[in-house]
Amino acid sequence: MLPTTQSGSSGNTVDDCTICLNALAQGTPLLTLSCGHKFHFQCLASNIKAKNKECPLCRAAIEDSIIQLLGGPTQLPLQQQQQNPFGFQIPSPTPSPIIVPSVEDLVDEVAVRELCDRLASARQVAINSINDTGNLPLITATTTLEYGAQVSYEESNIYGLVTLQAPTIILPAEAGSLVSSRVPIDLVCVVDQSGSMSGDKIALLKQTLIYIVEQMNEFDRLAIISFNTTAFDRSHGLKRMNQQNKQTVTNAINTDITDGGGTYIGSGLQMGINLLTSRQTKNSLNAILLLTDGQDNDTHDYTQLMQTLPSGVQCHTFGYGPDHTASLLVQLAEQGNGGTFTYIDEQHAIGPAFAMALGGLFTCIAQEVHINIEFIGDYKITHVHSKYKYEPEQLPSPKLDVKLHDLNSEEKRNFVFQLHVPKLNNNEQNVDMTSQEPMSLTQSSEEIQLFENQIIGNVTVTYIDPNTRRTIKTDPVSFNLVRDSHPPTDLFRVNHELDIQRNRVETTHALAQAMAEYDYRKSRAILQAQIAFNVLYSPHARCVENCVQRLHLVQVRCAQRLSASHVNCVQRLTASHVNCVRHLNSAHVNRVQHLTASHVSCVQHLNTAHVNRIQRLTASHVNCVQRLAASY
Repeated sequence: MLPTTQSGSSGNTVDDCTICLNALAQGTPLLTLSCGHKFHFQCLASNIKAKNKECPLCRAAIEDSIIQLLGGPTQLPLQQQQQNPFGFQIPSPTPSPIIVPSVEDLVDEVAVRELCDRLASARQVAINSINDTGNLPLITATTTLEYGAQVSYEESNIYGLVTLQAPTIILPAEAGSLVSSRVPIDLVCVVDQSGSMSGDKIALLKQTLIYIVEQMNEFDRLAIISFNTTAFDRSHGLKRMNQQNKQTVTNAINTDITDGGGTYIGSGLQMGINLLTSRQTKNSLNAILLLTDGQDNDTHDYTQLMQTLPSGVQCHTFGYGPDHTASLLVQLAEQGNGGTFTYIDEQHAIGPAFAMALGGLFTCIAQEVHINIEFIGDYKITHVHSKYKYEPEQLPSPKLDVKLHDLNSEEKRNFVFQLHVPKLNNNEQNVDMTSQEPMSLTQSSEEIQLFENQIIGNVTVTYIDPNTRRTIKTDPVSFNLVRDSHPPTDLFRVNHELDIQRNRVETTHALAQAMAEYDYRKSRAILQAQIAFNVLYSPHARCVENCVQRLHLVQVRCAQRLSASHVNCVQRLTASHVNCVRHLNSAHVNRVQHLTASHVSCVQHLNTAHVNRIQRLTASHVNCVQRLAASY
């Protein structure tokens, strides 16, 4: 149940300003304090200038941001009239709503550093108690190649994989909850309040925002931006989430966010980014959460806007309901320094989706993560199957620097690429000391071990620990590959993990190709071909289950859309046929009516002519009879 706005002991029933004792008339500039009591803007400003920093009613301390805002020079009251040189009064213009500017609650960076140092020390103590080496748990990197060997006298292209695994975060023993044992965060929530969010949607949105407020601690800062076609700063800047500001923001969520208007995502994003770029101080972790259930009224390209997002700030997007533009939200997340997109299909899933995103932000253990891959000789990376940014962008290249942004506790990331394996000279290949004949599956593992793994490259990972702000670099992990003219057959078995990733990459390409087609039958044919390819060529049947299920699901949806399109077409044709029949019937009726009217007119004309003819004949006959009678 959503909390309601309350104000001291008298609730919201006070109709007069207790400073000037005049009515709180609608349209007059007003300001509501965190305690819930409402006053005239100018009255409260005068009160604060008089060094009164408490609520005149309940004596609760007025928040620093309000004191900072109202403590400076202010204009004359809007109700005051002006006097001109000629002696008569000019009425002041109609009062306009007071727009409270954003005021940033500054971060005590010294206190934040002390907190981070205490957390790091507590983590180290916990590590020492369970780890003989006393070293911090590092991100672990593992390397995988599609095959364990390649024939030395041939060149080929194979898949490669780098997997990063984040360690489990170790909390201090005295920490009672997650919020008391983590790095502080600056969080900006950008939420849709357009007309389509009416009813249960807007209520659930408010509930979710209040949940986020409750998860903040006093070192965290939060800003709430709502938007329709215009953006509104509901929190009036980044606010430290002490108890007083929590109540103020909660009141703003309940009273200020109301549904109505169109949708322009860019307005909310622009305001959120501006808040972060104009900060005087900042916390170690930073993020934007964007939620919308609709799509922009007009098409916009936000590429340039997202380029202004500060480095180290991730933008996570949430699409609610079937009407949102998923492609746009995916693009915003990708451009938002590696953020994530979450599709929410039901109302009750909004809260868990935000909670999961919030939990990920709170458990961040690595920032500005870089994967550094380097191969030797003529081994070169030819293709990258990832949305992560990398350098150099021109491939092939023996070296690659991949930027992954933040990594959360226990999170796993996979980076897939394709590698060109060159042909080797005789002196570069591995030599089998016992035989030059091909080895069969029945040969012992001891014989296979005679083929030496050749190191063809290595990978290192560098990142920043958000607790200590230290840059950490892992030890190199090698890529190993046997190169021989007759390597063991066992080494040509496709690696299981690589098979999963390869099927995922190829399935993604097939889905993208099918989506680009405007012909549903062609799209279904592409998906069916990929299903057959996965099942036929994947050595591990279980690797393709999820891909095949996904492809079948897309096929069903394509069929449903095709069926819906067919129904719509039939309905349109039927409607057109009905309209045509109606038009023909109407034309026929009009024609009959026209012919009937013409026939009636003709009959009437003939009848009139006949009557006139008879009358003339009768008159002539009468005249003739009269002349004959006169002659006798």
